[in-house]
Amino acid sequence: MKERFKNYLGYRELICLFAIGSVAGFILEGLHALIRRGAWENHSATVWGPFCIIYGIGAVAVYLVSLILKDRSMPEQFLMFAAAGSAVEYLCSFLQERFFGSRSWDYSSRFMNINGRICLEMSLIWGILGLGFARLALPGIMKAAEAARAHNLRFIYIAFGVFMAANLIMSAAAVMRWSERRSGLPPKNAAESYIDSRYGDDVMERIYGNMDFGEAAQPEE
Repeated sequence: MKERFKNYLGYRELICLFAIGSVAGFILEGLHALIRRGAWENHSATVWGPFCIIYGIGAVAVYLVSLILKDRSMPEQFLMFAAAGSAVEYLCSFLQERFFGSRSWDYSSRFMNINGRICLEMSLIWGILGLGFARLALPGIMKAAEAARAHNLRFIYIAFGVFMAANLIMSAAAVMRWSERRSGLPPKNAAESYIDSRYGDDVMERIYGNMDFGEAAQPEE
């Protein structure tokens, strides 16, 4: 087990999985909306680039679970992938509501949901996606990880990590100011004035069209 993590658990593997998962999630969510509602929807969680962060975090979580359960039976893997994906989804929804007073998804009308953050249907989907990842993608990723160590690409990984850190900080600041503007709060400094001019309500509504500040802003009992 220790040797497995030593060989495949590194910054390069995790940052690549996060990036690929985030972009893939953006595409999958857009296609899902296109098929079901006939129109593409922007499900990016960042103001710069097509990154659906929850899928990036989910990809990393599934990867870690895959390493732990590589030799376990398929039913065991399915249950763990479903649990891991659901935990990530619940935590992301909880943190978004607590910090920004909003939600980007609500499963309140779905069967067997918990606080509208997760539901049985999505848990099953996480389990299926996890199995597909472990059985189809993970072997190739492990081989690619071994091959990547033969090339000096550290600068690219570091540069992307710095970019994503700045992207997430700016996105959080823009969403926070959006929430404050909705409450009638004026900018307190030059930075907030810049955010208001660069990321006004029309821009934020275009980027985060699925974000809801309604019931999510109410504390849970």
